[in-house]
Amino acid sequence: MKFLFTFLFSCAALISQAQLNLPNASPDQELKQQLGFTELQIKYSRPSARSRVIFGDLVPYDEIWRTGAHDATTIWFSDSIKVNGTNVPSDTFSLFTIPGKNEWTIILNKVAEMHGTSDYAQNNDQLRFKVKTEKSARFYETFTIEINDFIKNGAYVYLMWENTQVKFAIESYADQKVMAEIAERINVKKEEKPSLFYQASLYYFNNSKDINQAYEWVKIATSKAQEAGYFQLQAKIEASQGRFADALATLSKSTELAKAKKLEPVLKANEKLANDWKRNKK
Repeated sequence: MKFLFTFLFSCAALISQAQLNLPNASPDQELKQQLGFTELQIKYSRPSARSRVIFGDLVPYDEIWRTGAHDATTIWFSDSIKVNGTNVPSDTFSLFTIPGKNEWTIILNKVAEMHGTSDYAQNNDQLRFKVKTEKSARFYETFTIEINDFIKNGAYVYLMWENTQVKFAIESYADQKVMAEIAERINVKKEEKPSLFYQASLYYFNNSKDINQAYEWVKIATSKAQEAGYFQLQAKIEASQGRFADALATLSKSTELAKAKKLEPVLKANEKLANDWKRNKK
């Protein structure tokens, strides 16, 4: 018996020594992204097609998928965020999907650490919703997750493999936080810094908010400080209101200040704005 044990142990040791150290066929990927004030992190493994039919075959339709390989894909949010229009708290979630021919079900599950789908339970879902399938712009040999199409406080998470892609919207609460800070500093703390009124006006103007409020704030800024940028913003707001004669007059003040300080980028921008507004004035 002792001889048999020694023989088996020796064979196991030889087999172990004979194994090659090979690279992972489905390499791990970690994706980090800032969205507004919120940080996102996605961890997943990336299988490749290798001449196989993927959706409807290797990945069956209408069955839950780990959305990658090996352990379940996870997504972490540093702060509360909207996913497909629904609030999701700060946490780490597993990201599962149920692929279909024409639509997928996207699932965020509260249990983050799982190997594949073995421990998945629907009653632990934080959120699930459906999205339409699309044909990708190119063939993706390797499963790919990307965050793209950034617009203001939002973006899209893309899942792409083979010739198929799906996407879902994510949106941070950055706008609400900025608006709250503006209200706090101007209305509650009563700060009088011209730069604060300029920044608040610029935020309102760039984000298509109350244009009259934006104009009121920029007028306060230009009354407190003679800055080329402040007068340029005031002129832009006047032009957006259709007041091109006023806009041109205000822009000339910006240009005078820019010339005095040799602000070439402002001068070039002002020249283009003036030419555009003169055409609209006619």
